[in-house]
Amino acid sequence: MSLSGLLQVSRNALASYQVAIDVTGGNIANVSTPGYSRQRPVLKATGDIQGGAASSQMSVEVTKVERIFDNYLEVQIVDQQQKAGYSETESSSLERVETIFNDVNDTGLNSVMGRFWGAWDDLANNPGGQVERDALVSISEELATRFNTMATDLGDIQQDANLSIKDTISEINKLTSSIADLNKAITEKGNISGESNRLLDERSESLKSLSELIDLNYVVDSNGALNVFLPNGKQIVAGNLASELDFRDGHVVFKQSPAESMDQILSQGEKGKLAALLNVRDDFIPGYQDKLDNLANEIITQTNKLHKEGYDGYQNTGNDFFIPAGSDNIAKNMAVKNEIIDDVNRIAVSAVVSSGNGETAQKISLLKDQLLMNSDTASFGSYYGSMVGQIGRDVANAKSNAENQDTILTQLISHRDSASGVSVDEEMMNLIKYQMGYNAAGQLCKTVNELLDTLMNMVK
Repeated sequence: MSLSGLLQVSRNALASYQVAIDVTGGNIANVSTPGYSRQRPVLKATGDIQGGAASSQMSVEVTKVERIFDNYLEVQIVDQQQKAGYSETESSSLERVETIFNDVNDTGLNSVMGRFWGAWDDLANNPGGQVERDALVSISEELATRFNTMATDLGDIQQDANLSIKDTISEINKLTSSIADLNKAITEKGNISGESNRLLDERSESLKSLSELIDLNYVVDSNGALNVFLPNGKQIVAGNLASELDFRDGHVVFKQSPAESMDQILSQGEKGKLAALLNVRDDFIPGYQDKLDNLANEIITQTNKLHKEGYDGYQNTGNDFFIPAGSDNIAKNMAVKNEIIDDVNRIAVSAVVSSGNGETAQKISLLKDQLLMNSDTASFGSYYGSMVGQIGRDVANAKSNAENQDTILTQLISHRDSASGVSVDEEMMNLIKYQMGYNAAGQLCKTVNELLDTLMNMVK
């Protein structure tokens, strides 16, 4: 090997170890950067060593900067992000429902219903009592208001879910657009020497953020572009193009095909925040509203039925106590008739033309224990208790699921950090190793320089 060849060897070694030190320094600098995958320089020997008088030269070069990345683990994390995003959103939404049906104090619906039936019983014991009549009207208005408030609060949660769906779609569109832009940059740069490693990390983080929001599948094509699909196979990211979702008339649609609702497809599978919001809005809340409406409807219907059979203080019969229920929003619209609020003597107490008979009021008070709900299998109190119990179970299951999914996600991220994250101790050892290589290459260069000086002196 010629002296000039040795100089080239030392030059290549210095340059290679300089790159290795730079990469190691970058790893150390990003030890706390979320989603950063540590990088490793791949050193490769170049040239040949030949025997005899033939010229020989062996050197080194950095062929690429490798991204330490476990693709299988990343797939697991993306899938778990979807489950965690769904369960966390479902749990937080249902906890709001639980507060509506909280019966820990005297303002709860169960307590108010108990006082409502009790007021009828008090009036039955003293049919002509004005105090008892006033008390009945007051508690009846409180009962109606409680139903109104609970129904309104449920509607507010439903409306908030709509607003959250709209905001979530906006976030989804931003992330899909970001992934498409990163796809373009990554495919243009390629990954031969590691130029796109930072972009790959950024795209991976965007994918995980997207997976929290929506149920998806994805593949990386031969060009390195990440393509994202919905559960029905429709693409929302195809190479460097992203298809935007929209929220129109209460439905999730593609902007290019607004007539086709995606609600049912996106709400299946219990993956992603969007699915949880759709299920809360379209399944949980309507289910609770129906049960509340059924309870209000039966109380209104049965009370009015008996009240119309009785006689009021003016010896009139056939009058309703509550405003008759309509077909929709029964609990929200429940109200005592204005005629009774304005004149408590219009309350029908007697079963005969006599104000001293409290039989009608007694019959109404006894509705409390009659099996009139769930196809005549449950009383008003037990029906409501079953409803509250079901909500409690839904909340408990959602909370338990959210905690479980979060634990699994934390474990997967920990495994990911162990495989792809930066270990300062390991990087310091690499730094010492590359420094020693750099120093040795520098010493080689110095030695060759001295040899050249000796050779030049011999020529003189």
